[in-house]
Amino acid sequence: MSATTDRHALRVRPASADDVRGVAEVHVQAWREAYARQLPADLLAGLRVEPRVERWAAIIADDVTDVHVAELDGRIVGWATASDGRDHDRPVRRELEGIYVLAAFYGTGAGQLLMDAAVGADDAYLWMMDDNPRAEAFYRRNGFERDGVERERRLAGHPIQVVRLVRHDGVSRWAAVKDAEVALLEPQVRRDAARVDELLHPTFVEIGRSGILWTREQVVTALAEESEGARVAPQTDQWEFRHPSPDLVLVTYRLEAPSGRSRHSSLWDIAGDTPRLRFHQGTVVPPARDFAP
Repeated sequence: MSATTDRHALRVRPASADDVRGVAEVHVQAWREAYARQLPADLLAGLRVEPRVERWAAIIADDVTDVHVAELDGRIVGWATASDGRDHDRPVRRELEGIYVLAAFYGTGAGQLLMDAAVGADDAYLWMMDDNPRAEAFYRRNGFERDGVERERRLAGHPIQVVRLVRHDGVSRWAAVKDAEVALLEPQVRRDAARVDELLHPTFVEIGRSGILWTREQVVTALAEESEGARVAPQTDQWEFRHPSPDLVLVTYRLEAPSGRSRHSSLWDIAGDTPRLRFHQGTVVPPARDFAP
């Protein structure tokens, strides 16, 4: 179907009360097709259209959620929903709540037309089931990137891991920010005073693990004096990115080194051509036994 469907024959429009059954049918079939690898077969086989008809009638009738459908020859083949966000900690105002297209219509442009209708080119965020490469590739083509936030949710009663993707002007700078942060963990970079000087903002300060406040000059000097072989590049994970303002990126991550684990937060200025670090703080993560009663 995808090879022969005329994109111009596809019609994307706001959903109406007459569409509830068609949307519910796509909901069930698209889940079975999209999540055959991630969800149990008996769960998917047990999905029913009827319980979703009433729910979709309420969603389409409310003034909270925008629902668009993709239609071909009078048949609904996909849908998308968007709203002003369901989360109290939403990273931007607009949320793409869901977008599904029947597998027979993959590659027809239906998904892109639905995306354009739901959120256009505006700043937006969405939640996606983790380990969903086809969907993630589509979202990345539309400017969305993971911001590091993950949660456990239930889909049809089954626990799943979901990740958040965000699109706004600052997202394109995240890779450069992470590269710069990782560079400051590399022994050869740390001992290069000129390179460190390039990475640190003129107003940079750091609160060390001991609680001591370090100035920019003190940090540059201390790093340059680290002896070769005294430090190995640590492992990092759990990266998250936030934008307290358009020109600032707050990065948090976990670090694991021979000396133990710690959590770090860095504030990067992205107003210039390259990111520059304004503030850094590291906090030791106590061993698990320290939390025992």
